[in-house]
Amino acid sequence: MSKRLLLVGAGHAHLEVLRRFKESMLRNVDVCMISPSSYQFYSGMFSGFTEGIYSEEDTRIDLVQLSKKSGVHFIQKKAALVKADRKKVVCEDGTVYPFDVVSFDIGSRSLPVEYEDTVAHTIKPNYRFIDKIKSLRETTKPLIVGGGAAGTELALSIQAYKEKHKIPGQVRLITSERVLSSAPAWTSARLRNLLNKKGVRVWEGERVEEIYDQFVQTEKNNRVRHTGVLWLGGAISDDIFKRSLIETDDRGFALVRPTLQFKSFDYIFGAGDCVTMEDYPQIAKSGVYAVRQGPVLWENLMNFLEGKSLQSYVPQKHALYILSTGGRKGFLVYKAVSAHNHKAWQLKNKIDTDFMDKYQ
Repeated sequence: MSKRLLLVGAGHAHLEVLRRFKESMLRNVDVCMISPSSYQFYSGMFSGFTEGIYSEEDTRIDLVQLSKKSGVHFIQKKAALVKADRKKVVCEDGTVYPFDVVSFDIGSRSLPVEYEDTVAHTIKPNYRFIDKIKSLRETTKPLIVGGGAAGTELALSIQAYKEKHKIPGQVRLITSERVLSSAPAWTSARLRNLLNKKGVRVWEGERVEEIYDQFVQTEKNNRVRHTGVLWLGGAISDDIFKRSLIETDDRGFALVRPTLQFKSFDYIFGAGDCVTMEDYPQIAKSGVYAVRQGPVLWENLMNFLEGKSLQSYVPQKHALYILSTGGRKGFLVYKAVSAHNHKAWQLKNKIDTDFMDKYQ
């Protein structure tokens, strides 16, 4: 009798699981992928798309085709609830999918609930980003909220697009901390100087409290005018795990063991931004780690189905980040080292295009 494996979400780790299914000849396993979009967009190439280097097609993976090639049944729906004890996933339309094993790689949100009915947008869910950025980059005073890697990179990419197409105005960026606060202070200062040099107006150490149609108001009572807001703050958990009474950290991300199994359920696995590793709660919600989780997740799912022992995922101590800064130049950050040049962008471009080629 065959067993059913559900893959909920099409994040980095699940893309690798799909690819491995394409290369394997497993029997007696019925695999379904559940995702709200038939495409998975790769956020690593969003800056290149924004600037005009990549086309929309360059940035996306056709999940229907990849699933078909992998022998996986694709279901275009959004999961809303997990009945963990009964081994069932319930989708928003009420459809119920039973499973023997389920894995979650659904990513995270970034727009706080209190701003969902405002003019603010975000890059998540990522299949909505393309249309949003097309209109935002044409405006005179686009505002980015968030000074991390994603926020600074997209601010620079929009500014590069505006200069290339001679669109008047200036990109604005507000961050509650210093830009790239996870990096050493001198690296952060170097990136801030680059933002200023490129013409991006930056407010550091200011938290946005209210968003209005034409301006935002900060905690310092400063009003910053805008022609559109892109919110790129920290990761926010999907509510599915809280609704399902599954153990989470204090932010709502599902807790997983080193084997990527949920804390209280051996037959539920998770990877990427939607989970927090109990042994490594400090690692960033970043695709850099999700990519490395993919092969371990694949092996553990297969071993679990076959009753074999599982391996542990140990995150790398240091991650390489390369931010596209416009004009095919990149800002490379690794530990205390940073560099800004064309070679850094070329390396980023190779990493990103190689990643996409694996799943086409």
